Amino acid sequence: MPVAQSDIEHLLRRTEFVARAGRVAELTAVADIGAAVDNVMAVPANPGTPSLPSAENWQRGEDLTYYWFDRMGHDSARPMQEKMSFFWHGHFCSEFGKVGSAELMRAQIQLFRTGGLGNLRTLAKTMSTQVAMLRYLDNNQNRNTSPNQNFARELMELFLLGVGNYTEADVEASAAAWTGHTDNWQTGAYEWRADWHDGLQKQFLGRTINQTNTAAGLKLHGPETIDVMLGTGVVPAGAKVTANRGRPTKEVAAEFVSRKLWTFFAGTEPPAAVINAMRDAAVANDFSIKPWLRVMLTRPEFYSAEVRRGLVRSPTDLMVAYLVATGLRARDNVPLWIMESMGQRPLFPPNVSGWKHNGYFVNASAMSGRTSAARHIAWRTMRGYWDGDGKINLAGGSISRSQIEGTYRDDPNGLVDRTLALMSLTVTTESRNALYAYAGGSEWWERNELIALALMTPEMHVA
Repeated sequence: MPVAQSDIEHLLRRTEFVARAGRVAELTAVADIGAAVDNVMAVPANPGTPSLPSAENWQRGEDLTYYWFDRMGHDSARPMQEKMSFFWHGHFCSEFGKVGSAELMRAQIQLFRTGGLGNLRTLAKTMSTQVAMLRYLDNNQNRNTSPNQNFARELMELFLLGVGNYTEADVEASAAAWTGHTDNWQTGAYEWRADWHDGLQKQFLGRTINQTNTAAGLKLHGPETIDVMLGTGVVPAGAKVTANRGRPTKEVAAEFVSRKLWTFFAGTEPPAAVINAMRDAAVANDFSIKPWLRVMLTRPEFYSAEVRRGLVRSPTDLMVAYLVATGLRARDNVPLWIMESMGQRPLFPPNVSGWKHNGYFVNASAMSGRTSAARHIAWRTMRGYWDGDGKINLAGGSISRSQIEGTYRDDPNGLVDRTLALMSLTVTTESRNALYAYAGGSEWWERNELIALALMTPEMHVA
């Protein structure tokens, strides 16, 4: 039995940024929602490498951002790959300003793009010794004579376990295990400094670590903390979260990351039954990400009315929707300074916690930024209207000046319908009537403003 089109459209808006007509048609023909989810997650192992052609480092950062937007909006047959990479960018996040290198940020984003649907343990270990993370959380300065706890603390608090599921002794033990991993500031290359490493055995989350003391084994002491957290560790008796004391840390980690995933994709408070099911899937599959996500994306709660109406598009999601609706490419069209005013510019998370979701983007400043972005994108679609070919170019085709002056001069509602159709934008009757009222009450030469108004409809701002 074909899957309900409304379910497919919802799934695609949450996983592939927008519900493209071709993908909707393809997935409504599959056997069930599980098959549709499997299709969405069937991403290529090699999605291509971002090209950074500019000479200056800051411009190369923009190159990376534009490449990523085009992959999200136009160039990927399976945009879930980019959606997941953006999730990890806000979870295991680094910030371009502190990292200081577009090349290092490219390496980190590429890890998320190629491994974002792989295995959490592998992803976390690789991320931990990439220079972008070493610099961002100061682990490149972590040595036995002067331990730096930043990375060790955030690895537990924000990345894997959550606040209060460890003790300060665990932070100290982890920081010691991670000593010796650093970088060469001149080349940007990773370096291992055995002379900086504290190789003494430690107690960490109820387990003894640092027992391998060969030259090669010393480098594995830090990654061993991830194995403990996602494996044999136990929340200690002195942990602040009393309800989790004595619980396996792998269960706590699975619940913690499951909540982050649900919030990102669903936008609502996660039901306990969903978190329990996701936890069990994560643990049963040794933190393989696809079966973990599959449980979330096939749960009936994910298709509930509350979830369907419960997520405001993030600025990044919104900009992708703008690009898809207008057919514009990112370079020269995505205003990165406006992304900042909306509250989210890729490569520049506000802090190590990453970006919040939903209501975080609903405030006077952010909404003003969204209005500016809509007007900017609309203006870019009309570059030829005033001084070129006399056309407004959208994703599905164009509207010419002669049509506005002639065909639609006495048919303002027809112009509205044509505009929405060329943008593949489905709106409520209320929104369509509001656009009709504007078009009918304005002079014909003012009606090109319909593009900006369409981009500002409520339907464009929710996923």
